[in-house]
Amino acid sequence: MSGVSATVWSVGASAKVVLERSREAAPAPLRLAHRQARHELGLLCSLILANPASAATLAKLVDSEVERPEGALVLGVLLNLADYEEGARFWWEFAAGGGSHLAASCLWFWHQSRGEPRDAQFWRHQAEKLADEPQPQWRMPSPERPLVPRRVRADILARCKQGLAPRLPARMAAVLKSLPVQDDHHDWPEVPHWSPDVVCHLKAAAENC
Repeated sequence: MSGVSATVWSVGASAKVVLERSREAAPAPLRLAHRQARHELGLLCSLILANPASAATLAKLVDSEVERPEGALVLGVLLNLADYEEGARFWWEFAAGGGSHLAASCLWFWHQSRGEPRDAQFWRHQAEKLADEPQPQWRMPSPERPLVPRRVRADILARCKQGLAPRLPARMAAVLKSLPVQDDHHDWPEVPHWSPDVVCHLKAAAENC
């Protein structure tokens, strides 16, 4: 199995466990269902950020003026963990539109956690449909460390287990909140946009966390 294929498989297999568990879970009381969805979203975000290709895919979100869904997925995860939820939803919808079942799964859990069952059900069906189709590849020229350090991912998981909302450290969140913002999308509030130096700034911030 090649390096790229192994990377794609590791995220897909781990995420599949999260998604299958959610599909098979017995119906829960409404409040509990919200908390469970938030928990599952945190786990999925942590798995995505653990992928060694996450930094490279985010860096190449715009490649030859074409926005790529795998980079949009990572940006959405980071924005969500920086408490920039509407920005996360924008980029997840973009990634899902490009065929990412992981992005559709993030939207499923996100809407469920907000008590929006109709939207959650829509994205659940989309995630299941997209999972049967060829997925965008996580292209990585050479192995590298994940975008988010192990200790930060461990904190995200710990907060999930404690029933708390997972968050990035303040320094990393500040990098994301400094991204250029455009408000020319009629159906959206301010949308944070990718910057070519965001990966460098995030890594620098992570080292000082």
